[in-house]
Amino acid sequence: MEAGIWDIVIVGAGPAGCALAARLSEDAALRVLLLEAGPDYGSEAAGWPEDLLNPTFLPVNTHSWDYYHRPDAAGRELQLPRAKVVGGSAAINGAMWIRGSALDYDDWAARGNPGWDAASLMPAVKRVETDPAGGPLHGSHGPVTIHRATRDEQSPLDHAFLESSQELGFEYVDDINGSEVQAPCVGQTPKNFIDGSRQNSSLSYLRAARGRENLAIVPDVLADRLLIEGRKVIGVRAADGREFRGRETILCCGSYGSPAVLLRSGVGPAAELAELGIEPVVNLPGVGRSLMDHPQVARQSGLTSFIVKPEYARNTPTFINTMLKARSSQVDREIDIHLYPGETFDERADGWTLAFGVSLQFARSMGSVRLTSADPEAPLAIDHNYFSDPRDLEALCDGYELLQRIATIPPLRDLLEGPLRDGPHLQDREALRAVVRAEVGTTYHPSTTCKMGPLRDASSVVNQRCQVRGLSGARVVDASIFPYGPRANLHFSVCAVAEHAAELIRAGH
Repeated sequence: MEAGIWDIVIVGAGPAGCALAARLSEDAALRVLLLEAGPDYGSEAAGWPEDLLNPTFLPVNTHSWDYYHRPDAAGRELQLPRAKVVGGSAAINGAMWIRGSALDYDDWAARGNPGWDAASLMPAVKRVETDPAGGPLHGSHGPVTIHRATRDEQSPLDHAFLESSQELGFEYVDDINGSEVQAPCVGQTPKNFIDGSRQNSSLSYLRAARGRENLAIVPDVLADRLLIEGRKVIGVRAADGREFRGRETILCCGSYGSPAVLLRSGVGPAAELAELGIEPVVNLPGVGRSLMDHPQVARQSGLTSFIVKPEYARNTPTFINTMLKARSSQVDREIDIHLYPGETFDERADGWTLAFGVSLQFARSMGSVRLTSADPEAPLAIDHNYFSDPRDLEALCDGYELLQRIATIPPLRDLLEGPLRDGPHLQDREALRAVVRAEVGTTYHPSTTCKMGPLRDASSVVNQRCQVRGLSGARVVDASIFPYGPRANLHFSVCAVAEHAAELIRAGH
């Protein structure tokens, strides 16, 4: 082995990068280097900042990449939180652990990606988790341990939400992940935390891997671009000029970061790169395109918040102990809406509120990630292009209307004083569309900017082995390679994809 040459250089220590580093370094013959732009707090909770462990809120303003959506017509800038830390955005997320539907993964395969159907992914799904629910669809020895709130841990508002949802016809299920088919239902939310602490990928995947002689973790390395000789990738150059060389380089920088590294490397739409003074190496028009997300009517707007009667306020925050899956008028199978309840003190009400996220889990609109400069520290031009497909707007409006109906059905109605903020009248659809357009938020689920697809798909960036088209020695493994965003919170899917990719990569080595 040449000095300073790694077998595999992994760029980005989020869920995908941590999973790959842990699994690939199980082979003692592979020398693996994991790079991360942020700090490394280790794999013991005692070494972590308290806000990154607390699962009752989203600490989106800490360890931030400072990504923002392009300003809308009113000049509003939407924050797009991603965490710069070993452990990645799993350190700031809602800790929701939703597998999604076999339908989505089967559709990935049907789009020309053999080996990525639900049955083929199931072994990887099981390797990820330890779920006490048991049964044929759950893992029992994986690094990510799953928790569901017991009845005692649920608040009176949780119980009322479940009961009112059932009054409206939603079936209660004990296990949201208990079926390969997602049907409208309500139940406890599976979450990845232990003893009240959010378990990010450093605390789960890297815990057993640290200390291996063939694995090195180097924090505080901002990746600039790939090192390319001809059409072969030989490593990565950092923004400070350091170079890390490897026989294979894997980008795990997420759906904003991975396309940005490729673009700065000269891999992307050639004319666009030339305009920025970047010499095109591989003309791949799909890099940074096909950006998807799950838009939502966000809790922060107050539009989906209700003032809790003082006698029912528990005076401690809760965050998505329970959840509801629903089907809008825009789909005829499975589900496309999630409702997320949580109790929080709101200064606008000077009291406790029950605040909901209303998230569209099957969106069709696509946007883009572009560079504004070749400088790795320059801001990115990110445009999710929300509601470019009008069906997304109608579906999210349906979700808002559903929430308003649930909030007016006993017993939930009897625990609430009324809305924190008056929204549009449900019979005025046009007014509702205007409000949802103006206040759309993100569920923090970007995907598909380096999407996987067959050669005939001109918008594809990687093949079915996650290899970047037109280059040797380079792969992408993270949510950016999803052929489209599955109808589920992405953490589970990202880990399963990384597990599956690890098997493909190890077979090649």
